[in-house]
Amino acid sequence: MRTLTALFLISFQVGVGLTTSFRPVVAQTLPILKKLPEQLPSPVTTDIVSPNINEEISSQFNNYLLGKGDTVRVVIQRPPGPYKLGIGDTISVSVQRFPDLTFQAPINPEGNIVVPLLGTVALKGLTLTEAQEKIYTGLNRFVINPITVLSLVGQRPDLSFEASIGPDGNIVVPQAGKLFLEGLSLEEAQEKIRLALVGNISDPIVQVSLGAMRPVRITITGEVFRPGIYNSGSSMPYITDILPLAGGSNLSADLRKVEVRRKLSDNSIVSQHIDLYGTLQSGISPPDLRLQDGDVVIVPRREISTTDNYDRNLIARSTLAVPKIKVRVLNYAAGGIVTQSLPNGSTFVDALGGINVNNANLREIALIRFDQQGGKAITRKLDAKKVFEGDISQNVALQDEDVIVIGRNLIGKITNVLNTVTQPFFNIQGFVRFFQNFGSGIFGGNSD
Repeated sequence: MRTLTALFLISFQVGVGLTTSFRPVVAQTLPILKKLPEQLPSPVTTDIVSPNINEEISSQFNNYLLGKGDTVRVVIQRPPGPYKLGIGDTISVSVQRFPDLTFQAPINPEGNIVVPLLGTVALKGLTLTEAQEKIYTGLNRFVINPITVLSLVGQRPDLSFEASIGPDGNIVVPQAGKLFLEGLSLEEAQEKIRLALVGNISDPIVQVSLGAMRPVRITITGEVFRPGIYNSGSSMPYITDILPLAGGSNLSADLRKVEVRRKLSDNSIVSQHIDLYGTLQSGISPPDLRLQDGDVVIVPRREISTTDNYDRNLIARSTLAVPKIKVRVLNYAAGGIVTQSLPNGSTFVDALGGINVNNANLREIALIRFDQQGGKAITRKLDAKKVFEGDISQNVALQDEDVIVIGRNLIGKITNVLNTVTQPFFNIQGFVRFFQNFGSGIFGGNSD
C-alpha cells in the first residue's frame, strides 16, 4: 500500500479498505450444501509453501479477490489544485461590448461546447482560466479585443457510486460503461476503473473499497468427519473457523500439512500448506490466512511412518477435532450396551463415571479399538482399580467409537468371536455394526 505522502505526488490516489466488519465464527454443525466433485483440481502453479509454522503466508493469499455478488464502493474525487472542467459542467461566458456572443452551455459527453462564431470548442480538462483564454483567443480572430469572462455556474454531479458485481463478472461505471472485475484484487479493480475514467475525467482520484462481501462457501475435504461444501458465517474466516463446520478432523488426519487451494483470475491454482499441529504444540496463534469464497481446504491422511511424536490427544483436546466422541460400554450389570457421549480428549476414568462400579468387575475390563490402518480390532486389558489408585498408565485416552467391555465372561465371548472373524473390518462403520449385532445377540436389544 502506498503511503499518504506518495498519494499526493502522483496523478491518482490508491485507497482501498475493507468496510465490512468481520464476525467471529461460532463452531457449529451446518448442513452440507452439495456433494463434493469427484476430483479436485490440482495446483498448476509452483507457489507451494512447505509446512512451517514460521512460514509467511504467500502474497497470493493476502489479497481479497473480487467475485460475483461482491459490492464495491467507488469514490471519485477531483485532484488537488485548480478546478478542471469536465463532462456535465455548465459554464457562462460573457463578452463585453458584444452581447450576442454571451452564452451559457453545458459541456457535452464529448467534452465540448458550441461557441458563437467558433463552433465546437473542446474544454474538458482545462482550468477556468485556460478555458477563458481559449475562447478569448478564438473570438479575437473575429472581433477586436473581446473582453471575455468565464464562470462556472453548474458543477458536474458527483460520479461516486456503489455497484454489485453481476453474474457476468461486470459492474457498470458511469461514463465508462461495463468493466469486468471478477478475480481482481481491490487495488487492481481500482486502477482499472481509474484508467476507464481517464478519457472522460481529468486526472481522477479513485478510491475503491468493499461495501458488502459475497457469501463465502468453502470446500472441506480429506480426513474430516463430514466432507462437503459449507457456508461460512464469517466474511473472511480463518482455517480454524472452518474445520469445526465439517465436524473437525478425524483420527487419521495429519494437521501438520493442511492444504489450502485457491483459484486465481487466470484460472491457475495456488496452494499453501498450514501446520496447525505445530501451532497447538507451541501454543501460538495459527497463521493469519483468511479464507475466501471458492477456497478448498484439504486435510491429508497421516502416513504410518509419520506417527512418531504425533500426539493425537493434543488434537482431541482442541477445537480442531470433533467436540464429542461416542464410547460404547458392554456390561452384564448394566443389562446391555450403553453409549456414552463424552468430550473429545476424555480418558478411561471419564467413561467409568457412567458405570455402576459397585456391580462391575473393575479388574476385568477390555478396551477394544478399531485400527484404521490394519482394518482390525485391537484389544487392550485395563484395570480400573489401578486407575482409582493413581496408576496413570491405565488411564488411557479414549477415541471415537471405542468399546469398553466389562467382565471376564463378556471379554471371553467377544475375544472368541473376533478370533473367528476371517475378513477385516473395511471401515469404522463395519466395526460399529459388529458390536451392535453382538449386543443384540447377547442382550436381546439394540444400541445406537
